[in-house]
Amino acid sequence: MTPLVRRTTTTSLVLVLSAGGVLLPAIELPLPEASAVTPELDEVRLAGVDPAARRDPSALRAAQGHDEAHADAPADGGADGGAGGTQSDAGAAADTAAAAPGRLAALSARTETLDFLVAGVTWDAGTDEEVTEVALRVREDDAWGAWQSVGVEEVGADGAGVPGGRAGTEPFLSAGADAVQARVRTVSGRTPSGLRVDVVDPGATAADANAGATAQPAGSANAATGDEIRPALVPRSAWGADESLGEVWPEVSGRLDAMYVHHTAGTNSYSRSQSAAIVRGIYAYHTQSRDWPDIGYQFLVDRYGTVFVGRREAATDNPIGAQAGGFNTGTIGISAMGSFGSASPTSSLLRSLERVLAWKAYRYHMPVTGTVGLPNGGSSGSGTRSDPGDVVRVPRILGHRTTNFTACPGTHLAERLPAIRRAVNAMKNAALDRYGTVRFTTGTITARAAKGNQYPVQWPARTRFHWAPEPGAVRYQVLERYAGHRSPMPNERYWRRIVTVTGTSANLYAAEGLSVQYAVRAVDRNGRLGPISHLVRTTRPVSFASMSRTTGTWALVRNDAYFRDRAWSTVHADSRLVVSDVERVTQIRVMTATAPGRGRVAVYVGSTRVGVLDTDRPSAAQRVLTVRLPRTMSGRVTLRTLDDARLRVSGVAFVRW
Repeated sequence: MTPLVRRTTTTSLVLVLSAGGVLLPAIELPLPEASAVTPELDEVRLAGVDPAARRDPSALRAAQGHDEAHADAPADGGADGGAGGTQSDAGAAADTAAAAPGRLAALSARTETLDFLVAGVTWDAGTDEEVTEVALRVREDDAWGAWQSVGVEEVGADGAGVPGGRAGTEPFLSAGADAVQARVRTVSGRTPSGLRVDVVDPGATAADANAGATAQPAGSANAATGDEIRPALVPRSAWGADESLGEVWPEVSGRLDAMYVHHTAGTNSYSRSQSAAIVRGIYAYHTQSRDWPDIGYQFLVDRYGTVFVGRREAATDNPIGAQAGGFNTGTIGISAMGSFGSASPTSSLLRSLERVLAWKAYRYHMPVTGTVGLPNGGSSGSGTRSDPGDVVRVPRILGHRTTNFTACPGTHLAERLPAIRRAVNAMKNAALDRYGTVRFTTGTITARAAKGNQYPVQWPARTRFHWAPEPGAVRYQVLERYAGHRSPMPNERYWRRIVTVTGTSANLYAAEGLSVQYAVRAVDRNGRLGPISHLVRTTRPVSFASMSRTTGTWALVRNDAYFRDRAWSTVHADSRLVVSDVERVTQIRVMTATAPGRGRVAVYVGSTRVGVLDTDRPSAAQRVLTVRLPRTMSGRVTLRTLDDARLRVSGVAFVRW
C-alpha cells in the first residue's frame, strides 16, 4: 500500500529548460519527502511434500548461490579452527552445486502470492528437527528462476536474545516476484512445526527513488569526535521505517571487538529505486515474520553504494544486533544487499562497505589488523562452529561464515576481505594522522557514595543512586548488567540501557536474587555519548522460594519488623536452609533477628564450613551478619542451626564482588 506523500521544496535538483532557442528561468522541483510505509505480508504454509510438485523433474535440482556450508572450517596455518584456534575467512566450503545433506521434508507447489521484494522461510523455535537446507525459487516477469539456497539464521541472539522469536532463514531478495516455491530438508526428513514461506510487499513511495539523495551528509567534524570519516547515511526515517513494527532494543555492546560482513540471498538485479523498499522488507521480515524487536543488521549497503542505517541508534551507539548467533555482543554486522556466491560485488558497494568499517573502527578505537578472541555466548539454532563458552580467535573484520555454518557472505565477497581490511586500515590510519585519537566530548562520571542498605546488598527492591554532574552533559543514560545467583555475570562487553534522565540520580529497581552492576554515561547536546562510568555493584537477597528447608522444623512467621515482613523460624538444632547452585560468591550476608538467648547458625558452601553466625545479642534487633569467604566459591549454600534455641532468618544475599 502506498501512503500519501508530502512534498518539500529543495535546491538539490534544478532544471534549466530551453525551448525554441529561448532560455527559460531555472525552476526548483520538489523532492518527495519520505514517510513511514506499512508493509503487507503473505504466507505459504508448508506441510510435507506436494506429490505433483515432486513429479517435476526440476524439483530436486541442486540449489545455487547461498548454500549452507556444513563442512568443518579450515583454520589459518593448518589448524582445525576449533576453540582457541584462529578461524579463517574460508570458514566454510566454497559455494557448490552439490546436493544438500539431509532428507526431503517439505516441497511446496508453485504458489502465487502477493507481489513481493523480500521472502524467507520460518518455523517454530525449539523444534527438534535440524534443518539442513532451505531453497527457494520465485517467478519474476512471468518466468521461473533457478533454485537458490537461503542460509539458516539464529533463533535468538546472545545478549540480544529474542524470546519467542521464530527460527528461520536470512532474507531472500527479489526484483519483483509474484509466486514462490520452497524446498526444505531436515536430518530426519520430518517437517518442522509451523513451517511456512513468508513474503513481504514493503509498499512503495515516491521518495524511494531519492533515498540516497536524502542521506545524512558524511561527517565533517574536525575535533576527533569519531564522525570525521562517517559516510553518508540514509536514516530510518528516509527509508520509510514504520517504527510501530518494532521497538528499541535496550542491550548495547560496551566495546567493539570485531565487525561482521554479511550478504543476503536472492537477486543482485534490483534497481536503485527498489533499495529503500527492500530494506523496509527486511525490517518487516525480521520484526513480523521472525518476531525480532528490530532489523538484525546495524547497517546495510546496496549495490549502488548507498548506506542504510539498520538497527535503531546504530549511527550513535552499538546496539546489539542479530548478525552472528553466539557472537553478537561486542560486534556489529553490515549486510551487503545481494548474493555473492556466484556473482561479484560492485566497486560502489565495496567502497561504501569499507567506509562504514573504517568509520566504526576509528570511532571505537578498534584495531583493524590482527585477530581477537570472541567468546561464544551461545544461541539456539545458529550453527556455530564452536561450543558455547569457547573463545575463538578470528580476524577483526570477518565474514559470517568464519564463526557460523553458513556460506555468508559468499565466496566472491569473502575472498575480498583481505583487501577490505587493508583499505579500512589505511583509512583509519589516515584519520588518526589528520584528526588524532577520538576523544569523548564528556568525561568520566563520579558516583556518589552508596548508602548502607544499597551496597554491597541492595535490600530495598527500588532505591535511588546518585552521581556528580558532568560538564557538557544535557542528560544521562543509565545502564546495568546483571545475573541471577545461579549464573555467571556478563563481562564488560555487555550492557543493558535502563533509563535516560536529565538529573544526576535515578531510582533503580532490581529483582530478588540478582547481582547488578549499574553504570552511567553522559549525553551531550549533539547526542554524543560519553564513556561508561561505574556507579555501584550490588546484590539483591534471594527470594523466599529459593531457600529450601531440607531438615528440621521451620515455621513462617510474620512481623512488620522483619525484612519483607516475614522470616523462617526454628527452635531446633540441625535445621537447615539451603540455596542451590550459587555461582562465584565472595560474601554471604544474612538478615536475622538477634536477641538474648538466640541460637547460632553454621554456614557451608558445599561441604566446607566457612563461618558461624551468632544471633545471641544483648538487645533485640534486625541485623545483617556477614561471612567473608576465603576465596571466590560456588556451589550449594547451607545454613545449619547449631543450638536448640530460637533462630529467625528473613533474608540471605550472596555478594559476588
